[in-house]
Amino acid sequence: MSSQEIYPPSVAAADRDLIFLVIERHRELSAHYDAAASVSAKLEDGAEFAAADEVTGQTNLALTEHANVLIRSKPATIAGVIALTRYVAGLREWELPDDDAWHRAFLEGLADAIDEIGMAQRRRHIGN
Repeated sequence: MSSQEIYPPSVAAADRDLIFLVIERHRELSAHYDAAASVSAKLEDGAEFAAADEVTGQTNLALTEHANVLIRSKPATIAGVIALTRYVAGLREWELPDDDAWHRAFLEGLADAIDEIGMAQRRRHIGN
């Protein structure tokens, strides 16, 4: 499943877990970079190519910076954990951070998020 096949969350889901907004922003930045790279690829060397290549570089930098935010973000709900996991699993290599060790930060963040969600559920259960 590609990242484009995951539908945006409802407003209510985003209100409960900001990870949906982080995912949506990454999706937008990916589309901007993809469009810019497509334009650059069609041009020959020259002033137009240089201008397009500059835009491509800027959109790539924005995507790379946000990819680092994405993989270090911790969902606040189980629905957020599922959405983030599925989204990241569907990303293409160029949509991921440049750091080869990003998997570690991503998995540790998911584990922490699941642990925190579980503890919150236990506290609510004990409090009832």
